[in-house]
Amino acid sequence: MSALIETLGGIGLFLFGMAVMTSGLRKLAGERLRLWLAKSTRNPVSGAVTGATVTALIQSSSATTVAAIGFVGAGLMTFTESLGVIFGANIGTTITGWMVALLGFKLKLSQAALPLLFVAALSYLFKQNRKLRGFGKALAGFCLIFLGISFLQQGLAGYEDVIDLSDWRAASFTGRLALVLVGIVLTLITQSSSATVATALTALHAGLLDLPQAAAVIIGADIGTTGTAALATIGGTTASRRTGFAHVIYNLMTGVAAFFFLPVYLAGLDRLWPGMSEDSPEMVAVGFHSLFNALGVVIALPFTKPFGRMIERIFPEKADPLASPFDSKLLEVPSAAVAGLEHGCCQLAGSVMAGSAELLGALAKGDRPPARLAGLLERVRQAVDKGRDFAVQVGEGREEESEIDAAKVFSCLHLIDHVERLSERAEEAMSLPGGIRSETLEKETREVSELMARLADRLIAGEPVGELATEMEAAAADLEVDKPKYRERMISAAVEGDLPGEELDLLLSARRWLRRMAYHAARIAHYSQSIEARSD
Repeated sequence: MSALIETLGGIGLFLFGMAVMTSGLRKLAGERLRLWLAKSTRNPVSGAVTGATVTALIQSSSATTVAAIGFVGAGLMTFTESLGVIFGANIGTTITGWMVALLGFKLKLSQAALPLLFVAALSYLFKQNRKLRGFGKALAGFCLIFLGISFLQQGLAGYEDVIDLSDWRAASFTGRLALVLVGIVLTLITQSSSATVATALTALHAGLLDLPQAAAVIIGADIGTTGTAALATIGGTTASRRTGFAHVIYNLMTGVAAFFFLPVYLAGLDRLWPGMSEDSPEMVAVGFHSLFNALGVVIALPFTKPFGRMIERIFPEKADPLASPFDSKLLEVPSAAVAGLEHGCCQLAGSVMAGSAELLGALAKGDRPPARLAGLLERVRQAVDKGRDFAVQVGEGREEESEIDAAKVFSCLHLIDHVERLSERAEEAMSLPGGIRSETLEKETREVSELMARLADRLIAGEPVGELATEMEAAAADLEVDKPKYRERMISAAVEGDLPGEELDLLLSARRWLRRMAYHAARIAHYSQSIEARSD
């Protein structure tokens, strides 16, 4: 019974240590690390290198994958580029196995874990120093991992004479398949491929498994880790479903290839380095894990584009692109959530600007507003509600000490508010009759329409609004300053008999509507510029 308790406690300590260490490393590295992930990914090859590096640094392939999903939704990388990140993350996650084999068994770092925990606790006490607290948290998790391995070793050693796995020889097809299934099940239960790999290596070190058996369990861990990605696709956006499904398919293909490659690897190793399998079986098992993942990336990269097209055909884009960046699953990774929020706000602003510009242009010509604009405004309203809720969750649900820029989130909320108000003004204008003839009003309407159209193009393309924001603010200010004079001119014209009374009401309503539209467009441009400035 004590052996079982030590085994379960060891796995628990390892899992908790991984979670704490990953959280600490993420704080230490900062959210800029994952923004670098998006900005340095320009093709599948660079994506694979960057994905492997980021995963190795933050010790979480799940965080890397979720960030990639977010950046696809945020328009910071294409789906094809994200595939390279997913491939590379599989290499980066093998670092945990090397850490266990080198430090857990060779150096027996568990003996130094308790004094290091004291150092970690002291470091974490410095609340004003985010980096030092991140270091303390990462170090504490690191110590817990090796304490867990120590308990796991002691627990599994008690089963050496109890458990007989001789019937599951990895040399046979059925035995190797059964061991792969064990690895899959363990990973699905623990929700951590690293925990399964560590357990397999510890069982190998304790003599419960031989080298081929441990390697087969590790293959299962690589396949089982896709369970989290598969669950993440449920109810997610098209981007998350594509990325999650691509992760599942890729790991299945890699796992099948590794299943048949294992005997070749072991036979070739015995020829090249005789006796290594007996002297350092843990190192050989971890080497196999890294090798088949690296080979999988090398083989898959040339076929990234056709593979991506296949996934896109399976999961065609159905969701409204205006609402898709506000995916609640992105909240797990703050930088991805902020990137999604920023991109979504730009798309919303650009869409309502484009629709309003078209509406203004039609009215300036004396035409009726296009009927299809009603559908666009309805989509904007729905996306506004989702975007506002998402922005609030980004602000409230962020982790302690995360590097979320609160001012940027507030600017996004202000921008969403003015997008909603501009859409309401546009909806009011849809009921205005066409054919209102006023040379001054037509000229002003055309100028505002052209300015809004240019702003819309830049916002939708994700380009800086630059001097257009200043021009839009100036145009709105001019309309506001001229408000009493315009009203006085129109009333004077009506009193002198040059303007019918009903025409006076229409012109005053149209000018009031135009002034409000320009004001909200100017505020959108202002907050867009504010968001851009904080992204530099």
